[in-house]
Amino acid sequence: MDERSVKALGEDAILPLMARYCAPSIVSAVAGAAYNVADRAFVGRACGEDAIAAITVCFPPTLFLLALAMTVGQGSATLVSIKLGGRDKDAAEGVLGQAVFLFLAFYVLAASLVLSFMNPLLEFFGATEKILPTASSYYSIIISGLIFEKIAYGVGNLVRAEGRPVFAMATIFVGVLSNIFLDWLFLFEFGWGVSGAAAATVCAQAIAASMVVYFYFGGASYLKIKLKNLRPRRRLAASMLYAGMPSLVIQGLSSLSMMLFVRQARIYGSESAIAVIGISMTVTALVFMPCVGISLGMQPIVGYNWGAGNFARVRAAYLRGAAAGVAICTVGCLASQAFSDEIFSAFIGGGSPLVPIGKRALGILMLCFPLVGLNVVTSGYFQSIKRPVVSVAITFLRQAVFLVPFLYFLPLWIGLDGIWAGFALSDFFSGVFTAAIAVRELSILRKRINCLREVKSVEKTANMQNI
Repeated sequence: MDERSVKALGEDAILPLMARYCAPSIVSAVAGAAYNVADRAFVGRACGEDAIAAITVCFPPTLFLLALAMTVGQGSATLVSIKLGGRDKDAAEGVLGQAVFLFLAFYVLAASLVLSFMNPLLEFFGATEKILPTASSYYSIIISGLIFEKIAYGVGNLVRAEGRPVFAMATIFVGVLSNIFLDWLFLFEFGWGVSGAAAATVCAQAIAASMVVYFYFGGASYLKIKLKNLRPRRRLAASMLYAGMPSLVIQGLSSLSMMLFVRQARIYGSESAIAVIGISMTVTALVFMPCVGISLGMQPIVGYNWGAGNFARVRAAYLRGAAAGVAICTVGCLASQAFSDEIFSAFIGGGSPLVPIGKRALGILMLCFPLVGLNVVTSGYFQSIKRPVVSVAITFLRQAVFLVPFLYFLPLWIGLDGIWAGFALSDFFSGVFTAAIAVRELSILRKRINCLREVKSVEKTANMQNI
């Protein structure tokens, strides 16, 4: 990143700028979701439905660990964007160094705890006696390679924040292609089973991580990782965690709801129902993650211009991001309804008895999904301007206040269908709330813009009089 790239955030036309930042972020986010798609598709074909159920049980604790890591990643990315907007390169490099230090400390602590309590952890998140050994063998390998994920995704957020979204996209894209190839090699050629799928994921993440390391130590980065910044700094860490709080809540509540999702499926269904959940969540992630990509791509633009006081550009960026998020989720919703048979057949084969169950589940679950796009982008907007309380409230309502009660009580009345319906109802009510928040915020931005115009007008008049 150079001075021209920094100026572009505050001066280039919003629509091309959004396209330049969001397109790589969308590709990166979808590519990240493709790790799960590849694992489930190859595992389903090579190892069967119970194997899909086993790796699905590993997803809730993964989301919880991701929540902790994204708190650092997104929080530091937000601060870097704001510091660069204020032309404070040294402070931005301090944030970068602190993020790297926290990621290393997080890996050591998380890996030690999870590997020590593997079986009880997986049982808590819904593993049955039948699938526990498979889940444990898979997750042990994933956790052992956790450091590569934190570098590839966590530090990769900072690559995007300093104005290099294309390189950030490339790291994820290369990782996904590697994962697909290695899944095929390890499962179908070597016959390593579920452990092979885990090994493929870790190796692919290591390749992506090596690109991020090269970026910072090969001279390509604008910000530098300096030894003096690789140490604990309490105030800076607290500021990063505060700015990244929405990510903690978003992913933490996703972990909670996913755990309840799996446990309810175990009660009202079986391992087969858990397999349906795994496939359904993979499909929704492919629709959801582009919205996350829009949110991520929008944040450097919004954060920089907020720091520079360019509220008209902040408003324009948010409106375009929200419109794109709703459009993507609408297209994904319609496509999932139209091609549900083909989707489930791709994972488990057309002759599986799970196909009609999965078709019904996906059809109900995705009914109100277009509103999710507004929810995700609006939450990301408030995170990027360091108003995490509002961002947290938006996510908290969807993932906890509405979803958890629906997941718990609806199955008592209508059985397994109640689990799928809980997601649709949660999306609807939270979407209405988010729309109300968005209207209010846009009104506030409009007042700020008008106020600045009046100040500039007065200053211009005064200058002319002086002349």
